[in-house]
Amino acid sequence: MKAALQKYGPPVLSGVLLASCFPVFNLYPLVWIALIPLLAGSKNDAPMAAARQFFVAGFVFHVILLQWMITNIMWAGGWAIIGQQLLCVVLALFWAASGAAWSWARNRASALLAALSLPVFWVAMEQLQGTVFTGLGWSTLVYSQGTDLALIQWAAIGSAPFVSLFIVLTNALFALAIADKKARYPRLAVGLLIIAGAHAGGYLLLDDAEYGDNPFRVGIFQSNFPQEMKWDRAYTLDMVEKAVEHSLALAREEDIDLMVWPEALVMGDITDPLILDSISSAVRGGGFQLFTGAARRENGRDYNSSYLIGEEARIIDTYDKIHLAPFGEYIPFSSYLPFVARFVPSIGGMTAGTEPTVMRVGDRWLGPLICFEMLFPPMSQRLKAEGADFLTVITNLGWFGRSNALPQEIDIARIRAIETRLPLVHSANTGISGVFDPWGRFTMVDAVVDPRGRLVRTREGIRPRDIIMNRLVGAFDLAQPGQSPVPYPPHYLAWSMLPLSLALIAFAGWIGKRKTIQTPEQS
Repeated sequence: MKAALQKYGPPVLSGVLLASCFPVFNLYPLVWIALIPLLAGSKNDAPMAAARQFFVAGFVFHVILLQWMITNIMWAGGWAIIGQQLLCVVLALFWAASGAAWSWARNRASALLAALSLPVFWVAMEQLQGTVFTGLGWSTLVYSQGTDLALIQWAAIGSAPFVSLFIVLTNALFALAIADKKARYPRLAVGLLIIAGAHAGGYLLLDDAEYGDNPFRVGIFQSNFPQEMKWDRAYTLDMVEKAVEHSLALAREEDIDLMVWPEALVMGDITDPLILDSISSAVRGGGFQLFTGAARRENGRDYNSSYLIGEEARIIDTYDKIHLAPFGEYIPFSSYLPFVARFVPSIGGMTAGTEPTVMRVGDRWLGPLICFEMLFPPMSQRLKAEGADFLTVITNLGWFGRSNALPQEIDIARIRAIETRLPLVHSANTGISGVFDPWGRFTMVDAVVDPRGRLVRTREGIRPRDIIMNRLVGAFDLAQPGQSPVPYPPHYLAWSMLPLSLALIAFAGWIGKRKTIQTPEQS
């Protein structure tokens, strides 16, 4: 027992410390030391032993971080637990690979080279996590730093994983200083300088948002409809009518150019006369255009879609979700493994869209993202390249109750705004809804509609997590796009860490080979 504790205690501790940096714990400063137990504990390990240590740390970290997935037990039964555990295993294997590469480089080169190479391996690992097997980059370290506005500005330079370069390098230097008395204080000093420099550089990247003389105004409805209502057809029209009631109440007191409802608010056919007439009353009465999530069926296929609706309730544009959520909206490899669908309950059967869509709203251009798509920086960058000057994320999240999924998700949205330097409108069914400026500053919905249809502002000092599972509205000035600090899409720099990792491994191998050749000659 004592031997097991000594062997696996450090990686478990690192996993716990790192998970505590993310919402809802929000102990985000710990990210600068969280990996020290893992790195110090595996400093002398061979590649396979280091891989085991990193795997344990990664598994513990993801089990805590992704605990929100277990809330799906209400809808999927025990499969939710099994699925969450299997996903944590897969994500921990990425950690194991980076740990093995780090150990291999350290054993053939030097501890200092290993300290310098680990951040490169880590960024490449996070980039691959967010891409392969449909991608789930939820655990990228920058998403723990939403409160640290200066640091996260570096996402505009190299996308979300690039910020990990500073974090992991500092941890590696601190671990090296603890493990080896030689040059201890210089290494500690360099680590502290990296923290200070990363924040100073990020602060220089910050700027004030600009709104113009006649700012574009966006209204948001946070609907808070439970998942059971969405599946019950008896409430299909009721949900639309409630959304209309709240939208009109907001429009009576605020000038609104665009009203945004969340994902899957319209569960029936949006062209059904009863639904369309109700929507028409909102558009005409409020004098705004409406962007809403809706189910769509065409030629026997189901789509998770969004619609832009203008005057006279005319459908101006439609977007079908391209990047579907695996085991939520479709079953991966279902054509090869049809039996899987029998054991894994799912909404399933959704068809993916094929093209991104940019929608004109007055003088602005809206880039739509639906829920899971927000995780993928290239999708946001493509919308920007297509001409979008603001992003709009609509999501449900009614699956996950008050779990840590909601505050974690809002910090992911924050990074998409920073990477693209575009304002981002975030409308979520159960929260957290509001608007980001291009530097990640967030303003949340702030009003309740009382039984008499009057707007009542929420109390001052309320925090984003306090509005979860509340029905709220808000109206916001939408900022102008910011100037990108680099001439390329930031995720290109994150991708460059993959070939650099291979080059570092080759370099370490070359150094190790030279040592092997020189040792007999020197003896």
